[in-house]
Amino acid sequence: MAQISLKRKKPNRYFIRQSRGEKVFGAANIMFMLFMLVIFLYPLLNMFSISVSNQYAILRAEVSFFPIGFETTSYKLIFANQDIWRSIGNSLFVALAGCALSLLLTCVAAYPLAFGDFYGKKLFNILILFTMWFNGGIIPTFLTIRQLGLHDTLWSLIINSMLVAYNVVIVRSYFQSIPQSVVESARIDGANDYLILFKLIIPLSKPVLATVALWVIVGHWNDYLNSLLFLSSRHNYTLQLVLKELVLNAEASIHNISMSSDTTTSGAAALGQQMRNGVLVVSMIPMIILYPFVQRYFISGVMLGSVKG
Repeated sequence: MAQISLKRKKPNRYFIRQSRGEKVFGAANIMFMLFMLVIFLYPLLNMFSISVSNQYAILRAEVSFFPIGFETTSYKLIFANQDIWRSIGNSLFVALAGCALSLLLTCVAAYPLAFGDFYGKKLFNILILFTMWFNGGIIPTFLTIRQLGLHDTLWSLIINSMLVAYNVVIVRSYFQSIPQSVVESARIDGANDYLILFKLIIPLSKPVLATVALWVIVGHWNDYLNSLLFLSSRHNYTLQLVLKELVLNAEASIHNISMSSDTTTSGAAALGQQMRNGVLVVSMIPMIILYPFVQRYFISGVMLGSVKG
């Protein structure tokens, strides 16, 4: 009986010969990207390094990319604060609740602008864009929030930025990139507008919704001005307000150094810089954890959301 030997065939590989100019351009492009990477990473690495470096190395300005010595004094003081964990909970509530409500209202506002055919549609678009160029100002906004009974509540931070015109325009542009035939087919099958929006359009719009969700969450998490204006009770403070207090308390010790001739006060001077940079690291950690999960949707959402204007 004849034996059949099976030999694995090598896959065909095709190589594109590059000219000398293309090789030079590729090498120069790689060098430029590495240079830009160093520029972008240096502030972050320097910030983290200062927050965990030895106090004497900080005072001598020797810290650059890598920490010198290792001290966690700033982080111990930050997390030992009694208000820090409550403020993290407040910020999470504002960010998550604000994100959910903002996405819901943004989709409801963008759907008729993309697929509706009603009288005054162009005027409606202009009025939405008008709010991007002009706003009521800080004092009228504060007075409105107080008259609504929302002052010193977390809902003042959520409702005040629940619907953003720019997000409506981005989501509307993405909705318009969806073929009109899909919506018409659903209407022929008897689906109404709410069913089309929640069962068809929103599932097809995950990239742009993830992009907007990231914008909203980051905006609420980093918001300091609105929290400063609308919140007055410490139990309602968000993370940014508490972190700012920690920085001010640490820097206040620096100004007291001139009142004493004790050489041990050098640690207080370094502590102010450690606290300032440690606070920045703490405020960035949740966003750094969140971003990898939405990066794929973020990139595709930005690209596809710009198909139509």
